[in-house]
Amino acid sequence: MEKWIFDSPDQAGECLKQFIKDMYQENKLVKGTLKIGDKDVNLKNVSMPLLNIYANADHIVPPDATKPLNDLVGSTDKELYEFKGGHIGVFVGGKSQKELAPAISAWLHKRADGNGQRY
Repeated sequence: MEKWIFDSPDQAGECLKQFIKDMYQENKLVKGTLKIGDKDVNLKNVSMPLLNIYANADHIVPPDATKPLNDLVGSTDKELYEFKGGHIGVFVGGKSQKELAPAISAWLHKRADGNGQRY
């Protein structure tokens, strides 16, 4: 587990500084002012189905930072899923395997036809 936790790629300093400024300090993604290259990024343009999973005891990505995404995207097919646990528990552990994995599978299955195509 420790190897996995600390196995993060190095981040380019200037890139990380720009990311923190744009996403955290200025909240550009939510405000609709984020640009990647010369392209505007607008969450209202997201039209694919969205399964927004959050952990109710997550201290790294708190629920109040996750839940608003559903109101920001343009998709008409969006679902908010509360996982009872913390940040790491969403990814590993028996509860994740018993509850979350089947929920994700059911959500995907509901949106696929026999060929794996959406709708």
